[in-house]
Amino acid sequence: MLVNKDQSNAHEVRMNFNDASVQKTFAGDISMMTFGSEQYMWKSDGVNGHPEPNEPPVRTTIPANTATIKLPKASLTVLRGKV
Repeated sequence: MLVNKDQSNAHEVRMNFNDASVQKTFAGDISMMTFGSEQYMWKSDGVNGHPEPNEPPVRTTIPANTATIKLPKASLTVLRGKV
């Protein structure tokens, strides 16, 4: 799980796994799910407050050899795959 707390900027991260002296990568495709301000944002308006937008998380598949991913501003990203 990766969290980008920056409310204004996306950030690129490099995926790297270390297990003692062995560097590992994902084996096979990676399932990625992202939920951020492009999917949900609360509009404060007292008793008339409401979400806008109110969309589901974005699901994508990325290749195992992907070295970096971009985390959208104000987002939570979950990666699933075999290492």
